[in-house]
Amino acid sequence: MRIGINAIGSRKLSSVSNAMLHSLKQKGHDSVLTSDYSYSLGSFDFLIFVTEPKGMFGGLLSSVPQDLAKSGDLVGKRCLAMVQKRGFRSGHTLKKLMEALEHEGLVIVQGEVFSNTDTAIHIIAEVPLKRG
Repeated sequence: MRIGINAIGSRKLSSVSNAMLHSLKQKGHDSVLTSDYSYSLGSFDFLIFVTEPKGMFGGLLSSVPQDLAKSGDLVGKRCLAMVQKRGFRSGHTLKKLMEALEHEGLVIVQGEVFSNTDTAIHIIAEVPLKRG
Protein backbone atom coordinates (compact mmCIF):
# COMPACT_ATOMS: atom_id res chain seq x y z
CA MET A 1 0.00 0.00 0.00
CA ARG A 2 1.28 3.48 -0.86
CA ILE A 3 1.23 5.69 2.22
CA GLY A 4 2.12 9.39 2.25
CA ILE A 5 3.26 11.10 5.44
CA ASN A 6 2.72 14.86 5.39
CA ALA A 7 4.34 16.69 8.33
CA ILE A 8 3.46 20.39 8.48
CA GLY A 9 5.20 22.43 11.16
CA SER A 10 8.59 22.77 12.80
CA ARG A 11 11.67 20.63 12.21
CA LYS A 12 10.88 18.66 15.37
CA LEU A 13 8.10 16.93 13.44
CA SER A 14 10.59 15.62 10.89
CA SER A 15 12.09 13.20 13.42
CA VAL A 16 8.60 11.90 14.27
CA SER A 17 7.67 11.53 10.60
CA ASN A 18 10.96 9.74 9.82
CA ALA A 19 10.33 7.27 12.66
CA MET A 20 6.80 6.66 11.34
CA LEU A 21 8.20 6.18 7.83
CA HIS A 22 10.66 3.50 8.99
CA SER A 23 7.97 1.75 11.04
CA LEU A 24 5.65 1.55 8.02
CA LYS A 25 8.45 0.35 5.74
CA GLN A 26 9.25 -2.44 8.21
CA LYS A 27 5.65 -3.60 7.85
CA GLY A 28 6.07 -3.78 4.07
CA HIS A 29 4.25 -0.61 3.04
CA ASP A 30 5.53 1.70 0.31
CA SER A 31 5.67 4.86 2.41
CA VAL A 32 7.04 8.26 1.42
CA LEU A 33 7.51 11.62 3.13
CA THR A 34 5.49 13.97 0.97
CA SER A 35 7.98 16.82 1.46
CA ASP A 36 10.43 14.70 -0.61
CA TYR A 37 7.75 13.83 -3.17
CA SER A 38 7.14 16.02 -6.21
CA TYR A 39 3.76 14.62 -7.33
CA SER A 40 0.18 15.10 -6.14
CA LEU A 41 -0.98 13.61 -2.84
CA GLY A 42 -3.82 11.99 -4.78
CA SER A 43 -1.48 9.21 -5.92
CA PHE A 44 -1.34 7.67 -2.43
CA ASP A 45 -3.71 5.01 -1.08
CA PHE A 46 -3.60 6.37 2.49
CA LEU A 47 -2.37 9.69 3.90
CA ILE A 48 -1.06 10.61 7.35
CA PHE A 49 -1.14 14.30 8.30
CA VAL A 50 1.01 15.37 11.25
CA THR A 51 1.08 18.91 12.62
CA GLU A 52 1.47 20.88 15.84
CA PRO A 53 -0.46 23.68 17.57
CA LYS A 54 0.22 27.24 16.48
CA GLY A 55 0.92 28.46 19.99
CA MET A 56 0.46 27.80 23.67
CA PHE A 57 -3.33 27.97 23.41
CA GLY A 58 -3.74 25.85 20.28
CA GLY A 59 -4.93 26.77 16.85
CA LEU A 60 -4.05 25.48 13.40
CA LEU A 61 -0.97 26.72 11.56
CA SER A 62 -2.05 28.98 8.70
CA SER A 63 0.06 26.97 6.23
CA VAL A 64 -2.00 23.78 6.73
CA PRO A 65 -5.14 24.79 4.75
CA GLN A 66 -2.94 26.41 2.09
CA ASP A 67 -0.86 23.24 1.65
CA LEU A 68 -4.00 21.12 1.46
CA ALA A 69 -5.54 23.38 -1.18
CA LYS A 70 -2.43 23.01 -3.37
CA SER A 71 -2.16 19.24 -3.03
CA GLY A 72 -4.46 18.19 -5.86
CA ASP A 73 -7.52 15.96 -5.93
CA LEU A 74 -7.96 14.41 -2.48
CA VAL A 75 -11.70 13.69 -2.54
CA GLY A 76 -12.44 10.29 -1.03
CA LYS A 77 -8.89 9.55 0.14
CA ARG A 78 -8.60 7.95 3.58
CA CYS A 79 -6.34 9.63 6.11
CA LEU A 80 -5.11 9.79 9.69
CA ALA A 81 -4.93 13.18 11.44
CA MET A 82 -2.30 13.58 14.17
CA VAL A 83 -1.36 16.56 16.34
CA GLN A 84 1.65 16.70 18.63
CA LYS A 85 0.69 17.61 22.20
CA ARG A 86 2.00 21.07 23.09
CA GLY A 87 0.40 23.75 25.19
CA PHE A 88 -3.13 23.60 26.55
CA ARG A 89 -5.46 23.03 23.59
CA SER A 90 -4.01 20.31 21.37
CA GLY A 91 -7.48 18.78 21.08
CA HIS A 92 -8.76 22.06 19.63
CA THR A 93 -5.94 21.99 17.07
CA LEU A 94 -6.87 18.41 16.14
CA LYS A 95 -10.48 19.49 15.63
CA LYS A 96 -9.38 22.33 13.33
CA LEU A 97 -7.06 20.00 11.38
CA MET A 98 -9.87 17.51 10.89
CA GLU A 99 -12.19 20.28 9.69
CA ALA A 100 -9.56 21.40 7.15
CA LEU A 101 -9.08 17.82 5.93
CA GLU A 102 -12.82 17.25 5.58
CA HIS A 103 -13.14 20.54 3.71
CA GLU A 104 -10.78 19.13 1.05
CA GLY A 105 -12.88 15.96 0.79
CA LEU A 106 -10.67 13.56 2.74
CA VAL A 107 -12.20 10.71 4.76
CA ILE A 108 -10.72 10.80 8.26
CA VAL A 109 -10.29 7.29 9.64
CA GLN A 110 -8.88 8.42 12.98
CA GLY A 111 -7.70 11.56 14.74
CA GLU A 112 -5.16 11.43 17.57
CA VAL A 113 -3.07 13.67 19.81
CA PHE A 114 0.38 12.22 20.53
CA SER A 115 3.06 13.28 22.98
CA ASN A 116 6.21 11.56 21.71
CA THR A 117 7.60 9.44 18.88
CA ASP A 118 6.80 6.11 20.55
CA THR A 119 3.15 7.09 20.95
CA ALA A 120 2.97 8.16 17.29
CA ILE A 121 4.39 4.82 16.14
CA HIS A 122 1.90 2.97 18.35
CA ILE A 123 -0.97 4.97 16.84
CA ILE A 124 -0.04 4.17 13.24
CA ALA A 125 0.37 0.50 14.18
CA GLU A 126 -3.27 0.41 15.35
CA VAL A 127 -4.89 2.46 12.56
CA PRO A 128 -6.93 0.47 9.99
CA LEU A 129 -4.95 0.94 6.79
CA LYS A 130 -7.22 0.32 3.81
CA ARG A 131 -7.25 1.59 0.27
CA GLY A 132 -9.52 4.54 -0.29
